[in-house]
Amino acid sequence: MELIDEYTVKETYKYLRSMPPMMDWNLPPAHKIIFQVDDDPEVMGSMNVEPLKIHLSTYHQETFNNLVRTLAHEMVHLKLYLDGKSNYDYHDKTFRKFMSKFNEVMGYDRREM
Repeated sequence: MELIDEYTVKETYKYLRSMPPMMDWNLPPAHKIIFQVDDDPEVMGSMNVEPLKIHLSTYHQETFNNLVRTLAHEMVHLKLYLDGKSNYDYHDKTFRKFMSKFNEVMGYDRREM
């Protein structure tokens, strides 16, 4: 059994969605999202909107900690999309604000990833 597969990504999404700060973001339930896992060396993760899909690559996810941080990153993009931000896929000030809040709550240093 692989540590990181569609099941663990989906379950981790459910967990993160139930925790601060994401519990206040009105993210869709896991059953409304397609979770894709492969070993693509070109990406760590991505979020697509039509249909809603979160993709993570095991090539860059050596640890569960990396999975959590990458998934949280994609969940911030999802929140921005659902909030109607046309630049939901950018790493701008708005993105950094939400990512910083997640890092603060979870005790992560943004410079470590």
